[in-house]
Amino acid sequence: MIVGAHMISSTRRGVAALLLVATMAAAQAADIEWDGTNYLRVPVRLGSDTRLAMPEPFDDAWEHDDEISASLLDARTLIIRPRTAKIEQRLTLRGRVTGTLYLARVSSSLPYTPVVTVHGPTRADGEAGNGLSVTALLRALMLGSAPAGFSVEKTSRVLLNEAPYHVVAEQFWQSFRQSGVIARVTSTVPQRTVPIVPANIQILVPQLGALRAMAADAYEIGPQQISTRIYLVYGR
Repeated sequence: MIVGAHMISSTRRGVAALLLVATMAAAQAADIEWDGTNYLRVPVRLGSDTRLAMPEPFDDAWEHDDEISASLLDARTLIIRPRTAKIEQRLTLRGRVTGTLYLARVSSSLPYTPVVTVHGPTRADGEAGNGLSVTALLRALMLGSAPAGFSVEKTSRVLLNEAPYHVVAEQFWQSFRQSGVIARVTSTVPQRTVPIVPANIQILVPQLGALRAMAADAYEIGPQQISTRIYLVYGR
């Protein structure tokens, strides 16, 4: 009986040790499957670094970049270090390969993990009726090459006229389930630099469905460049 009790005690200690290792491993990293609809949750903590690993090289735009120190470890990895204890802001990342827009919530209120790894799906929003993913349509818009099954209509419809943005559509692409828009955004205050932050620009076109993705040729307009093209994907 003594031997049996010792063996049970050893087994329990072994299980406890394994659980502890598993818990520590979980605390060290977080894996996120990006589905194109939710904010990426990126925890930060004053005095610590958070390593954000993306599935492709990217450009980043911060809502309040004075609160954060950010540097690239490599083309796909961003090291984030907060300058203040309480952080709550949005981060927009645009994939250089696919044109995918990744919207992130960077927060000190989230459970802290030093490594966040994002995995991108092959389709950002599943397949539409024409078999195209949101990402594929976004890339087609940026290339100016309409896929089969889409009608193309030239237009000059004003989509948004709220300072500091004036947005005029140039083309509507439409299919049964998806629509795309090529538009030009112009600064209404050309004497200063205005960031193009997709999370802050809501261009609603109800007849086209919900806005699924947005990209731009440039992410700042101002004295040197007062306008740029933007690309929008809508789906039902």
